[in-house]
Amino acid sequence: MSGADAAHTHGHEHAHEGEHGHDHHHHHHKNAGKQALMVAFVANAAFLVVEAGVGWWTSSLALISDAVHMLTDVLALGVALVAASMRDRPRTPTATFGNTRVSVLGALLNGSLAIGASIWIVVEAVERLAVPVQVLGSPVVATAVVGLGVNLVSAWWLHRSGDHGVNMRGALLHMLGDALGSVAAIVAGVVIVAGGPVEVDAIASVVVGAIIVGSAVPLLRDVVSILLERAPRGVDPVAVKATICADPSVSDVIGLHIWGLDDGDVVATVVAVTAEDSVAAAAAAAARIKAGLKDTHRIAHVTIEWQLTTKPEPCC
Repeated sequence: MSGADAAHTHGHEHAHEGEHGHDHHHHHHKNAGKQALMVAFVANAAFLVVEAGVGWWTSSLALISDAVHMLTDVLALGVALVAASMRDRPRTPTATFGNTRVSVLGALLNGSLAIGASIWIVVEAVERLAVPVQVLGSPVVATAVVGLGVNLVSAWWLHRSGDHGVNMRGALLHMLGDALGSVAAIVAGVVIVAGGPVEVDAIASVVVGAIIVGSAVPLLRDVVSILLERAPRGVDPVAVKATICADPSVSDVIGLHIWGLDDGDVVATVVAVTAEDSVAAAAAAAARIKAGLKDTHRIAHVTIEWQLTTKPEPCC
């Protein structure tokens, strides 16, 4: 119907005006997130050199493992920083959604790096348990304490940026995992200084590897869900359809697709049946539906296509 199609266009443009503030808010968080990634990258790259050197000097697998994980941290932060920079590039006629999904690919690489580092740590730990190596406890403790401080400050800086997309979650995963590695190295160093068995160093490394894998799996699950364009976690398609059907102008919903470009950036397309045959009525219905979806389900980007019926029936 030409009138309803015109109403669809008008409603879509009206929603764009409302989304401008939403986009500006996200842009602020993205800029803050990029700055936080840069700070974390520099701090961790500088400490990586120190930790690797002390780990080699003291023969501490816990410290070397933490240094290897910190190396993956630095790589992960670099990937996240590049992804965040590419994400800000403007849309093009072919990249109509922009480069938002680049950050999702960054998270995929970071999660894979975390699991790869964990496997290496566990393999090395098993070898150390078979052939124990003497470890200098005091330097291990001192270095791990400094490393813990670097990790926690970096993680705090990333968190306070307000960017909670999967790219930032991947970077945070590495920071928190490395913080746990520093804690394990501290515990191992203290036990060795107190005269305990040197095997605790390898055992602590295995624990760290297991924790990192446990954190990486949920991240990769969310990344795969986004790439497969499934409805994001926390968005119930049945509830979304009920919200649309609750509008008095809607007779039925015959098409509904919901997916995420990144965490917190949800898109939906709707094909709704209506008996409204005027531009004004269809535009008002579109505005109500979009406002309801944004307020109730956090869906800020909605496109509605109307199909006209002359026999309105109860929705759904």
